[in-house]
Amino acid sequence: MKEKKGTGEDGVKIVNFEEINEEKIMYQWEALERPFQIRDRDYWITILTILILCGLILIIIKEFYFLLALVSAVFMYYVMSSTQPGVVQNKISNRGVYFGDKRYDWNTLERFWFGSEMGKEMVYFETIFKFPRQIALVVSPEDIEAVKRIAIKRIPLIASSPTFQDKFTKWLADKLPMENRVTDRAEKPLPPPNRS
Repeated sequence: MKEKKGTGEDGVKIVNFEEINEEKIMYQWEALERPFQIRDRDYWITILTILILCGLILIIIKEFYFLLALVSAVFMYYVMSSTQPGVVQNKISNRGVYFGDKRYDWNTLERFWFGSEMGKEMVYFETIFKFPRQIALVVSPEDIEAVKRIAIKRIPLIASSPTFQDKFTKWLADKLPMENRVTDRAEKPLPPPNRS
C-alpha cells in the first residue's frame, strides 16, 4: 500500500511508508579489516625472549596449562601479524553502521571515539553487547570528518576510550616499546671514554 505525503480530509498527515522503511547509505568507504603493520626481526626476538623467560618461570612453578595458553596466544598473534588483512566495504546508513556485511543498529551503539592503532586511524563504536563490546573500523584521515559528522547526530562522541583496559594497554605500550621507534633527530655519537 503506497501512500503519498500530504494531509487527508480530516487534517491527519499522510506519510509515505516506503520512504520511512527505505535504508539510505549516508557514507561508505573501503578499508582494511583490521590495522596491520609488518613487524621486523628485532620485535619477534624480543617477544620470543619474553616468552622464554615467562615460560621458565611457569615451568618452575609447574603451571603447564598457563604456559600452553601463553604459547598459543603468542602463536595466534604471530599468525595475525604475518597475514595481511583483506579489504572490506564499511558503510554508515540511517539504520546503523556496517562492518562488511554485518550491521550494528544505532540503538545498539552507545558512543564512539577516534584513535590510532599501528599507525592507522580508527573509529571505535561501543556496543551494548557483551561481545563484541567494541567495533573498530579503520578509516583514512579523509574519512574522519564525514564519519564524525554523521555519527555525532546519533550517538555521543567522547575524547578517548573510557575503559581501564585500553588506557592501561596504551600506557604499557608507551613505557615498554617492543620495537625501535624511529625519531627525526639524528643520533649523537657517544663521546670517547675518559681514561685518566
